[in-house]
Amino acid sequence: MILAQARDLLAQVLHPLSYEQFFQEVVSRRPLLLPADTALPARQLLGDDPKSLLLSHFAEYAATLTCHIRQAQVPAPKPRAVPDAAAFAALLNEYHANDYTVRFPDVTNATPALAQLNRALTLLFGNPASTVLFWSLTGAEAPVHDDEVDVIAIQLVGTKRWFISDEPPKLPNKWKALGASVPPLGAHRVYDVKPGDLLYLPRGTTHTVQSTGESLHISIGFVPVTIREAISSALDYMADFEKPLRANLTGRADALSHGQMLDVAGAQMRAGLERLLQLCQQPGFVEAALAHRQARMLLELAKLPKPTAAMPPLSRDTKVQHSPLAIGQVNLLAHILDFRFPGDQLLVHPAVAESMEFVRQTPQFAVKDIPGPIGDDVRLVLVEKLLHSGFLQLS
Repeated sequence: MILAQARDLLAQVLHPLSYEQFFQEVVSRRPLLLPADTALPARQLLGDDPKSLLLSHFAEYAATLTCHIRQAQVPAPKPRAVPDAAAFAALLNEYHANDYTVRFPDVTNATPALAQLNRALTLLFGNPASTVLFWSLTGAEAPVHDDEVDVIAIQLVGTKRWFISDEPPKLPNKWKALGASVPPLGAHRVYDVKPGDLLYLPRGTTHTVQSTGESLHISIGFVPVTIREAISSALDYMADFEKPLRANLTGRADALSHGQMLDVAGAQMRAGLERLLQLCQQPGFVEAALAHRQARMLLELAKLPKPTAAMPPLSRDTKVQHSPLAIGQVNLLAHILDFRFPGDQLLVHPAVAESMEFVRQTPQFAVKDIPGPIGDDVRLVLVEKLLHSGFLQLS
């Protein structure tokens, strides 16, 4: 997947709002409700019958369920493995009979369309996106809360009522801050959603929800790269080649636990920050640090699915294409080229930089189309490796 494809996928889901409007006027600024309108087909991310689809995945989801409720009257059921779809439906009914909303913690790859939208958001926002699903019956309510991630919620089945605070989003960190608690809802607006409606909430927006009918909706969560993350990535990058940063704080490994030598610790931290500031003023450092961060993020994603069938013989005329979830990054170093893609990397000679950049940016091509000062034997080897890794697939 390349940037243009990611933009197009998100634009289809956001219609009739434009891609530019979403990023310029909405993201991290304010909630937004987009009615289904003509975009309904693009938002049917779990197909025409989401309930049957989820039940058919009983082996994957039954033992991982979680739940929530405004005020519990009886203890929640326990998630557990079940033998078939009927038993899974019975387990869900145990939750629903006592007004619990069932939460499927990870349906990111439930369908190819949903997996590709998550991958597009990962590319556009620079951090992994993932999807959870909520299934509730009429009257089910959630506690007042806020989320540490931005959320795109899409109603799949039934109706739901959202109560969303008028307060500006808090943009919290992804971890629970000391002493943090959710404020009361206070002044708020009410949003009624129906199948195909899309609701965007910036992270840290206080809200609650109430099911006004049997309801299934997905919440796609993501966090744009923050200033804090960018600074942290610059520090991480600097630590790769500044050995003093990797030394023990104060020099004595147990000093911090005893509250000792804090003056030394402070001096070391100030020196490190001063050095970081110097480097950030040098041409190319910030760009390299952010590329380093992106490379690490790609490596932490799940590996791409690899081919299960035997590979036919390749030739100059063999046509290949990016696999649907492929994202690539070319990192040209002094001694080697590190081609990163989800969960993996390919280390090759720097001389093939032009060739690898073509592969990264071109969604479909023939082996003979790969440019660069290489022969067909090298082209075939590169394509074969990327086919076996799952980055490419036969057209």
